[in-house]
Amino acid sequence: MAVNLDELQFFAVRSKEGKWFRAKGYGGYGDTWVDELKRARVYNRIGPARATVSYFANTFPKYGIPDLVMFKCTEMVVLDETVRVKKQKQAKDLAKKKQELQHRQHRYDEAKTNLEKAKKEMKEIEETGLE
Repeated sequence: MAVNLDELQFFAVRSKEGKWFRAKGYGGYGDTWVDELKRARVYNRIGPARATVSYFANTFPKYGIPDLVMFKCTEMVVLDETVRVKKQKQAKDLAKKKQELQHRQHRYDEAKTNLEKAKKEMKEIEETGLE
């Protein structure tokens, strides 16, 4: 199902060399500037994107002022996930039942072992007497 959108905008920061800004986070690794837009940091508000442009323009002036690129979303597609979710739920339920059956089998085997030990101990006590 497709729905038209009017005001939805996204933002990204592009360097003068045509590379896209990628946020790495605290202690992150990898390149800060990447070639593919898919790997770039996409902002849903203009303020944080402008702050990134200002930071790189002020901190690294020799590379120039990065471009702020705005993407306008014109279409929204709703994906039907009911089949996938039902299949996933069935798999989880089956795994839960298997685990429960294994747990019950283990408890049964443990109880059977304990019963055999108790019978053996009772037999020894009866043979030696209570005194």
